[in-house]
Amino acid sequence: MTDGKGAPPVSDPDESADRPAGAREVLADREYRAVFAASALSWFGDSTARAAVIALVYLRTESPIASAAAFAISYLPWLGIGAVLSAITERHSYRKIMILSDLIRLGVMTALAVFGGLPVVALIGLLFISALLSPPFDSARSALLPRILQGERYVTALTMQRTAGQFALILGYAAGAALTAVDARYALLLNAASFGVSALLVAVRVKERTPSLTADKRTNLMRETVEGYTVVFRSPVMRSIALVVFCGVCFGVVPEGLAAAWSADLAGRPNAVYLGTIMVAAAVGFVAGSIVMTWLVKPQRRNAYIRPFALITPLALVPALFDLNIYGVVAMTLISGAALSGTLPVTNSLFVQVLPPAYRARAFGVMQSGVHLVQGGAILFTGWLASHYPLPGVVGYFAIAGVVVMAVIVATWPAQATIADAIAANKVRVAADEHSSAPGSGNNFGEDFGEVTIDLGRAPLPTRRPRPTPGPAQRRAPVTDPAERTVDLTERTAELGPLPPRSLSHGRGIVDG
Repeated sequence: MTDGKGAPPVSDPDESADRPAGAREVLADREYRAVFAASALSWFGDSTARAAVIALVYLRTESPIASAAAFAISYLPWLGIGAVLSAITERHSYRKIMILSDLIRLGVMTALAVFGGLPVVALIGLLFISALLSPPFDSARSALLPRILQGERYVTALTMQRTAGQFALILGYAAGAALTAVDARYALLLNAASFGVSALLVAVRVKERTPSLTADKRTNLMRETVEGYTVVFRSPVMRSIALVVFCGVCFGVVPEGLAAAWSADLAGRPNAVYLGTIMVAAAVGFVAGSIVMTWLVKPQRRNAYIRPFALITPLALVPALFDLNIYGVVAMTLISGAALSGTLPVTNSLFVQVLPPAYRARAFGVMQSGVHLVQGGAILFTGWLASHYPLPGVVGYFAIAGVVVMAVIVATWPAQATIADAIAANKVRVAADEHSSAPGSGNNFGEDFGEVTIDLGRAPLPTRRPRPTPGPAQRRAPVTDPAERTVDLTERTAELGPLPPRSLSHGRGIVDG
């Protein structure tokens, strides 16, 4: 829930929930149903169009390089441009950004379908324009979701989105291949229609909210872009999350990225069945890990699984050194994918809880850019190595390197107390922002805010009781009454920026620590 101005809510820590949220509970929210349906439609349309565009460009040019360029163009905006576009997103309504992005992409895909006879350079140029709209749309959706759902409902929503994304990818590729056999333009029109329906759902069902970065907080676009990186890598908790995610996708994506070459190596020639089996194994493992972590593991136990799952992601691929058959490759892919996806709902939830709301779109843009770049780099690097050395050895030794790197990362994972303090500090920040934007707050921030008590989700301190005056024999060093303690979060939360002016314990209020 939000207030009338759309101020972001404070997400309760996962530890405060005693059970996972069910899918029915999450889908009961009208706004989330619209976002979920819009995302699933867009993912299905995108994968359908991607398969068709690759085929269309190849038919026009008979050039593998041109068809590869048509596929890779969707990743190009994440090479730095995506972070700038995410910073622009922060300045405007997330809802309007999503609608505008969908409408422009609808026009581009319609143009590709209607003017299919354009030169290949023009086709790829239109694809690039469409791809430019992915970073702002994805960042806006990622930043909007914590405003719609909080706590366990948010964690469940992430799992549902990832599961739907994997199924949409598989079904979209199959539909794209089938439609291309008839006419590739049908797939492009289907993608255009998916963008149109997505825009309509968001426009009709999603509420308007004020931008996170209001006009009085803006500086300049480049500085705000850099701040997106700063807020992620300055915080020990968010930095650790980023490193775990980036390292995980770097090694977990290898089986899927090398599926074509690996299937041919296993069968002795290109084999569509082996290729499809490895690709499906990656998707199934990803879905299984998300479901197990979200619905079968208690919320208060999830954080304990981050480090072991992070290590299992590359460790599961080390047996590739033994030149396994297709069954062994599928088993490795399943385990690695499940371990990788098992860490994502938990780390994403922690990320939201310690991330200041004013940086959500930019921070998610940084994370998405990193994931895309790391995945692309890992696939290119291992593909280059596999062209010079035996593929099983490349995967195995690359996985060993991943185990070493991940072990170093998880060894520096923040203590639970550090994570709890970061969450508490962000709650204070959000409460202060909500108070400063509330009607009637005026310039009396310090005086008014000092009269309230901020509950950080911990047990209240005992009520102070009057003590008798000690006699001479009882006089000892003064003992601080627990009820008079005030926790100073300024040192432990330096990475999140300064607390609001004046002490929060001013007046009768106490920040419970």
